[in-house]
This record gives sequence, structure tokens and C-alpha cells, in this order.
Amino acid sequence: MSGMWQGRRVIVAGGTAGFGLVLGRHLARAGARVLLVGRSGEGVRRALALADSEGEVHGLTADLVRPGEGGRTAGEALRILGGIDDVFCCVGHSGRAAILTTPRQTICDFLEANLLAAVEITQAVADEVAASSGHLVYLGSLAGKLVTPFMGPYAVAKSALAAYADAVRLELAPRGGHVLLVSPGPIARSPDDPAAERAAGRYADEAAAAGLPPEANSPGGTRSLEPLDPDRLAEAVLDACRRRTSELVVPRKAGLLAGLIEWFPDRGRRLLARKART
Repeated sequence: MSGMWQGRRVIVAGGTAGFGLVLGRHLARAGARVLLVGRSGEGVRRALALADSEGEVHGLTADLVRPGEGGRTAGEALRILGGIDDVFCCVGHSGRAAILTTPRQTICDFLEANLLAAVEITQAVADEVAASSGHLVYLGSLAGKLVTPFMGPYAVAKSALAAYADAVRLELAPRGGHVLLVSPGPIARSPDDPAAERAAGRYADEAAAAGLPPEANSPGGTRSLEPLDPDRLAEAVLDACRRRTSELVVPRKAGLLAGLIEWFPDRGRRLLARKART
């Protein structure tokens, strides 16, 4: 596995905390030259301090939701790394809400954070990734496959990202690029994650403001999902890149349920509703 990434020039957008940081560290250990991109300068500095011993890791402050920042990020990667082989888009924002009372602007905000943040950087790096037969990886969510209670706006945005990844694949794959959509359940925070201390009650305020029941604050908005180990997930993502598969759904049983819903919509959704209440 490590030989595959040796010397590869990799952008990890959303790489200064959470799963993006874990993935960036795995790539650096495997020999990649990594550029971690995050919205705040302080976040970039903390991430670089954590990854200092992992290998060649650089940092860049950029807010990919803002117009022009995707192109600037690609330009800085070309300057710092000398090229771009692979890009991992781990930018996103989750939340809790009742869809029938969610303001239009809030849904637009979810779309910006989870879909539009990936659009400009994708267009800016596509030629480089195709030329190097590289990987363009999007971090989606089970919410983009299975719509569960209290997560409507997030599910809408991640579903849109899934469709976007499919559309990009149609255009990039014939040119040699690999496009992977990762659709994981909730991911645990590493103990040294800069955002770990905020993770436990991160949805409590918005759930309370929306009058949602206590289970809305649970991982995935339901009692039945256990957070995934981020290191094991990172290994699975890199292995999916090696195999050049189109999608990785974790846990696998959730992917089977999503397939059941495609083939038997009513039966599958009844089963999903029972699982969400478990």
C-alpha cells in the first residue's frame, strides 16, 4: 500500500481536523507529499504540529465555499508540491433539523458546505488528476444514501454530492482519472483531534432549538449507529483507491440496505424506519 503513494502530490481539503486530518496523516506515512487545507490559520497550524513527524506535510488556509478559493488552492498546490496527482475532498458540515421547519437559507448553507465547496476545486484540479491517472475522492455520508430522522438538510446536501461525484466520474474516467465516493456512517474523533472536545454535544443546541427529541443528538440521528474507527476507515479508503472502485459504503450492511431501497422502495424504507427507531 505504501509504495502506491510514494511521492504522490496530494491535496486533502478539510484536512485540518476530523477524518480529513486522519486521512492526511495516513497518506503522509505512506510517502505522499500532502497539502492540508483548512478554513482557519490556527487550525492549519495545529494540524501541522500534529502531523509534523508523519512525513512531508504542508498547510494552506482557504475557505472553499468562497468563490475563487478552489482555484487559488490548486495554484498553491502546484507551487508548493510541483503538481497535483490526487485530491481528497473532506469538506462538509452536518447538523440536526426538522425538514418542514428548516428555512430555505439553511438548506442553501448545507448545500454550500457539502456540495458547492467541492465544485470549484474539482474543476481546477481535473486536468492534473486525469494526466496522472490520479484519484479524486469525495467524503459523502450514509445520509446521502439513507435518509434518517432529524437529518433532512444534511441528507439533501450529501445526496447532491453523490450525484455530483457520479457526473464527474462520467467525464473524468475516460481520461484516466479515478473518482471515489465514500459514504460512511458517523466517524469517531481521534483523541488528539483539535475538534474532539467539541464533538460530544455538538448538536445539542440546534436540536434543542428545533424542539427535537434527545435521540437527535445521537450519532447519525439514531440510536442504532456506532461511530466508525477513523484509522480503519482511512485504510479502507486508501484500499478502495488501490482497487479503483467507484463507491465505498461503511458499514457494509448499510450499503446493502441502500440497495434494498433501490430495488424494493417500500419494503426497504419500512426496514430503515425500524432500524432508525432501534
